[in-house]
Amino acid sequence: MTVNVRCMATGRRSERPPMNTPSITLDDAERALPLLEENGYLLVRDVLPPEQVERARARCDSYLLADEDAENEIEANALLRMPEMNFIFDERVVRALRTWMGGSLVYYPNYIARLNRRTGWHVDNGFSPLFLPDASHVYDPGFRHVQCVVYLQDNRPGPGGGLDVRPGSHRWAATGDVPEDDHLTRTYPDVVSLDSRAGDLIVFDGRLMHRGTPQDGSATHRKYGVFWSASREDRRQRDRYIEYFQDRVDYLRTRNLPSEEFRRDVERHRLMGEVRFPDSYLPEAVEILRRHSVTPAELPRAAVR
Repeated sequence: MTVNVRCMATGRRSERPPMNTPSITLDDAERALPLLEENGYLLVRDVLPPEQVERARARCDSYLLADEDAENEIEANALLRMPEMNFIFDERVVRALRTWMGGSLVYYPNYIARLNRRTGWHVDNGFSPLFLPDASHVYDPGFRHVQCVVYLQDNRPGPGGGLDVRPGSHRWAATGDVPEDDHLTRTYPDVVSLDSRAGDLIVFDGRLMHRGTPQDGSATHRKYGVFWSASREDRRQRDRYIEYFQDRVDYLRTRNLPSEEFRRDVERHRLMGEVRFPDSYLPEAVEILRRHSVTPAELPRAAVR
């Protein structure tokens, strides 16, 4: 549910989502599976200790634009060479994801760290029949594909810093619906603002409706999130997601984006296409991916433009 809060300055009532999210630890991987299936998301506490969060923030600060209001990102090839970001391949995280994906695991090349990324309610295009030539895999009962993010600051009412979700909204696929925004907001009216802390891991079903937590300008920390995608090893599912990335630049050409934003997205997809295993990865990540039989999916070389 949402909580109505009276604005002291105007007397008007506004809506603030509750922040009492059920959470787990990586030691609770087996217990977490029904939560992921029912709600479409997991909040995993304390994946990064505070000192590791500070190192990751410092690395982002040194790489990204100094402008506090800018939106910027660290693309995949650069991110994969940063030891401070190698928590993506933490052995405990990989083991938990294998459990949640049903015993197999694919990592995709869309690794990215984002500064000041803020979005409205949406289902990611890569899982929406509105944007895919063939979206049959998202209706498959065996669908197992998640987005993963570690935020490097707390998510708090007002300043924001994390993610809001509509619990259960991934179930549109089970009903055969198309995830149109208005339909989903009516069908799944409850909103939860995940009370994530710096260094927590959020895992959510690719079909879940979500947004960046709204912020009121009072944040004292730059907003950083480190994102990656994972799925079970299923050829159709893997190929469909890779095909989405191959086709995305052509799709972006139809969106009339500002030229700077379009150039940034095109460059990100080009560099994503250069991610190759094992050369793009740090040795520690290579060893863990091999030991746990994780498939590092790649864009075909012909798609690298």
